[in-house]
Amino acid sequence: MIKFCIKTLGCKVNTYESEYIHNLFLEKGFVFSEENPDVYVINTCSVTNMSDRKSRQMIHSISKKYPEAIIIVCGCFSQNCYNKNMISELENLDAHIIIGNKDKSKIVDYLDEYLTNRQKIIRFYDVSRVEFENMEIEYMENRTRAFVKIEDGCNNFCSYCIIPYVRGRLRSKKFESVINEVKELVKNGHKEIVLTGIHTGAYNDGEHNFANLLKELVKIDGLVRLRISSIEINELNEEVLKIFSENEKLVPHLHIPLQSGSDRILKLMNRKYDKKFYKEKIEYIRSIKEDVSITTDVIVGFPSESEEDFKESLEFIEELKLTKVHIFPYSDREGTTASKMSDKIDGNIKKKRVKELEMLSDKLENEFYSKYYGKKMKVLFEEEKNGLFLGHTSNYIKVGVKEKQKLHEISEIVLNKENIMK
Repeated sequence: MIKFCIKTLGCKVNTYESEYIHNLFLEKGFVFSEENPDVYVINTCSVTNMSDRKSRQMIHSISKKYPEAIIIVCGCFSQNCYNKNMISELENLDAHIIIGNKDKSKIVDYLDEYLTNRQKIIRFYDVSRVEFENMEIEYMENRTRAFVKIEDGCNNFCSYCIIPYVRGRLRSKKFESVINEVKELVKNGHKEIVLTGIHTGAYNDGEHNFANLLKELVKIDGLVRLRISSIEINELNEEVLKIFSENEKLVPHLHIPLQSGSDRILKLMNRKYDKKFYKEKIEYIRSIKEDVSITTDVIVGFPSESEEDFKESLEFIEELKLTKVHIFPYSDREGTTASKMSDKIDGNIKKKRVKELEMLSDKLENEFYSKYYGKKMKVLFEEEKNGLFLGHTSNYIKVGVKEKQKLHEISEIVLNKENIMK
């Protein structure tokens, strides 16, 4: 009986791919165990310098803790090392099998190859030229909510972002494959499906676009909620928003990256919109969907971001009344346009700005939650933990109650300060 374990760093796409790898091992008769595994897979991240550091530390820590285990490394960190021709670093990693962002679906085959030859495997591809690597999941253990990866790669090339280089160009899962996967997940008990990808809203398999996909998915019997993990503001076109406004299965929650509230900085970032476009679209979304919650991402300390630029961002975010801001201090990624820019911002200034924006985000989050005190909302309960039954409303307010609830089912709960989990 061979035991395996998987550690996932980074985004929801990695989470999905790790779940697929997990199922591959189970199908081959392996047993999942976090105690003395024989095989340990580390699915890495490289979105920031900190992500690289965490990936390196994780590989070192796992190999030291389990010296007898076969270590398999995959994902964005290893792909980035290959792209930068850091072959010696890859060779020196404490791992037996090292791949990038292709062939994750073949990890068990690579393991068989290693067990036969007992020779280190390092296998990479130019991800700008690869096809979509199809993966389909039938069941995600102990989860009411299931992720479905519909797309990979990105063609936007924002000036700060390494992802197009480590994930490749935009490519999509076949329309029929997405429909069949969601149907199977719903059949196996999942009430909520989250569509995910590197650039989810740009989905296009050559015959069907994102709106076509949404239109078909909401027809699936038994599907209670359909959630979009993240979508760019300029992909929320008239067709997509029409479906969003008309169908209750599409939940009133959107994560729409902003990145900066300064038009000057947005232009330097090579974002494809300005503040006026973003604001008008947010206002329109609120006019067509009741109880909608809009969260966002913001980068602070982008090269040459002045105090005036940052203040402009703060004022814009407060004006928009977004629910929550996910904050990222700017991180130089070698090979990107921004890494070559001058006027880099001092680390202490970035920390100060992060704290200011965190305070604003907390304030906005509290204001949003306060609108629901005393209001009855439908909560899909997902787990019991530390004496609380935990779940989410459709607009992604996390709720925890002591009263016994039926897991994986929806109950109506009156929200208050005590049961809203921040």
